[in-house]
Amino acid sequence: MGKLLNWMRHSGSLWGRALLGVLGGLLLALSFPAPNFAPGTFLGLFLTLLAIHNLGFFKALWIGLLAGFSFFATVLIWLTTYLGPVPWAVLAIAEGLIFGFGMAITALVWRWLSSLKAAWWKNPVIALSIGAIYTGREFFAGHYPFGGFPWARIGLSQVENPLAKWVWAIDISGLTWLIVAIVSVVTIRFLEPLPAGSGVLNLFKRWVPNLVIWILVIGIPLTVALPQAEKTGNLKVAAVQGNANAGLFARNPPGSILDKHLKVAKEIIQSGKAKNLDLMVFPENAADLDPVTMVEPNLKITEFVNEDLKAPLLFGNKTFRGADFYNEVDLWEPQRGLTDYYDKKRPVPFGEYVPNRSFFMALAPDMIGLIGWDMSSGTRDGVFDIGSKARVGSLICFEVTFDDLTYDLVDKGAAAIMVQTNSSDFGKSEQGVQLAAISRMRAIQTGRTVVSISTVGVSGIYAPDGTIISELPTFKPDYMVANIELRKDLTPAMVFGRYIEPIAFGLTLLLLISSIVWKILTRRKKRA
Repeated sequence: MGKLLNWMRHSGSLWGRALLGVLGGLLLALSFPAPNFAPGTFLGLFLTLLAIHNLGFFKALWIGLLAGFSFFATVLIWLTTYLGPVPWAVLAIAEGLIFGFGMAITALVWRWLSSLKAAWWKNPVIALSIGAIYTGREFFAGHYPFGGFPWARIGLSQVENPLAKWVWAIDISGLTWLIVAIVSVVTIRFLEPLPAGSGVLNLFKRWVPNLVIWILVIGIPLTVALPQAEKTGNLKVAAVQGNANAGLFARNPPGSILDKHLKVAKEIIQSGKAKNLDLMVFPENAADLDPVTMVEPNLKITEFVNEDLKAPLLFGNKTFRGADFYNEVDLWEPQRGLTDYYDKKRPVPFGEYVPNRSFFMALAPDMIGLIGWDMSSGTRDGVFDIGSKARVGSLICFEVTFDDLTYDLVDKGAAAIMVQTNSSDFGKSEQGVQLAAISRMRAIQTGRTVVSISTVGVSGIYAPDGTIISELPTFKPDYMVANIELRKDLTPAMVFGRYIEPIAFGLTLLLLISSIVWKILTRRKKRA
């Protein structure tokens, strides 16, 4: 064991470092749902940091690319069930490259800060800087290219663990920064040379500050319950999972998807559980024929809402408005019909629209040709007034991954959040599990109940502290009925969390510039 640890500390083998990086990426991926291997986050970060320590920019970029590819290729394996291996590989390489640049910047900044004179603050500054760079890299990946892909953020990996409570106070991005920083503290201490004649007692003393930090970070959420905001009311909600194959390329008899959801909805009413219902929610794409522009589905929805439900219905639909095609959520009310709607603001690139279509069509005409009509981006807010009882917010599928959309809903007064998604394209893969985990994190972050309803699952209702109120088995027609809490108070994450990633990105740029200047000055001194 001692030889292995010394090799991990001092190995100059680039292939050995590459192996550490790949193992680190795999362990990071295993920490996400599923399989929720909690130690994977910490071990993966530890090995990845060891792999790039003391390397130059380009070597660290190469190691980081390998680590990033193994990470994203594993955690996003569910993409292969949608369009096969090519889009999965392209996305994993693209995200791996961004990850690699983050690791390269980390290595450069780390070498610069390590060259500073020894002081009590040196190691904490290095650790916090590494955390800032990782968080800044997540910020960049969440915005670029094509609007970004904010999936597999470190802060989202802890949904099954007590550390998830930190999200209430410091947001998802703050939890990323915190986890990377405490792992960096351990990594830095591990890499420091041992004093001659170090005994067990001296070794213990060296590690005491690190142990204290870890005890605080883990112990606080273990022993402290999340503060309970004042409840402003209740909303009785029914959420319907129709078990319909509503995939983008699925072939179904026209109207059959809507019929499946209406069938389950009528079962709720017949059971008596819909008594005094305030809102019923269908998932994304629940209406495969547009009731806004077509007579038959309009009559079906109107008759159901007026005569059976007698309460508002919030459901996913696709509709044309002029020349624009939208993925939207419609609010249909008794005796009033369509009263409000929300158009998806973040359509999925290469899933719902093709950026630079002519360019990509020339590269892969058969694949791009499958996406026949580009969906437009909406401009309306996703907040709906449910009578006089409440305002609820709606996020459509992958939109739950974007922080700014969640902030916007809460800013506009949403007292609960509906996440309406269609996971049909991804079969029984990890995609639905990971998306549901993000919804749970959003509940903790916002201090709001989140109702996440899918065509096929995973569907669940999550309390403001992230606990599961109800969850449905996948690929089965079913429903959930619950009296959910309404809240208006803002969590610290909602007040301050939106600034954490931009600050981390700004610090990353500042650290990068400073380390480049240091590198230039160091070279000039050597030449002189």
